[in-house]
Amino acid sequence: MVQSDDPLIGVIEAGGTWVRVGVGRTWQQVRDAPHDAIATGEPAETLRATCALLRRLAGSESLAGVGVASFGPLDLARGVIGPSTPKLAWRGVDWRAELASRLGDVALGVDTDTDAAALAEARWGAGLGRSVVAYLTVGTGIGGGLVVDGRVVHGRGHPEMGHMRVPREPGDHFAGSCEAHGDCLEGLASGAAIAARYAGASADSLGPAHRVWSLEAGYLASAVSNVLSVAAAQVVILGGGVMGASGLLGRVRATLVERVHGYLDFAGSPGELSEVPQAPGLKGRAGLVGAFALARAALSDGVDEPGRTLGAGG
Repeated sequence: MVQSDDPLIGVIEAGGTWVRVGVGRTWQQVRDAPHDAIATGEPAETLRATCALLRRLAGSESLAGVGVASFGPLDLARGVIGPSTPKLAWRGVDWRAELASRLGDVALGVDTDTDAAALAEARWGAGLGRSVVAYLTVGTGIGGGLVVDGRVVHGRGHPEMGHMRVPREPGDHFAGSCEAHGDCLEGLASGAAIAARYAGASADSLGPAHRVWSLEAGYLASAVSNVLSVAAAQVVILGGGVMGASGLLGRVRATLVERVHGYLDFAGSPGELSEVPQAPGLKGRAGLVGAFALARAALSDGVDEPGRTLGAGG
């Protein structure tokens, strides 16, 4: 039951195409309540509209904190979008400074959209009860996050799982769409890669018998195998628009068992291994719910330390 003294939290999920905005007192409210979205345009106008929308949703009440799940790459220590983001106009945008100047004195939590989604899924979604949870989003691009014992893994920065190398599928001669690396995972298996392969076709427009889904299953199974080999993840959650394709998750599971070829004994039987790839438990709300978790961590701790273990509240 929602308590009247629960602080009101604002949440922002900033993607390359849309910025989604909501408010809530609990993660369940954020998951269930309607949210609004605005197009990701030029930074000044997008940020102005985002903050105006937050104020409208909050009504007469003040926001205690705001969580931001942002596209990257992101300088985690400063909350600044990095110089290698493909969205040129957003390079150097400082989330903390921009929101503080528009919203005043609120606790701010900032991390990548995929880290936030991984955190939400580990705490309240398909990774609940697991100590090592990985999340891959397969959309226009590909990103990933890793949560170990309730803590988002950060090192030199946040993981860039979309840019891991995967072996080419037999007969695939596509050069790859990644501007930085060509044929990395993102360059071969993202929604942008599908469009580049097939003259602008979207994943939605390609039927279930199309060859692209065999390629997708192969590249994503290789990626999941890599994550298993490196992090021994107990579950690898596959989200994003491309994963909505009918039957794709099942193809990834079957291909994963073939690729691992019995080597990863810790994963148990082939049947258990095939259950490692999972659909998101929070559906399309993982990023927003993760933004809520980031704001609550900032409120609870008085600091916004990326990757802190979260308290029990919320």
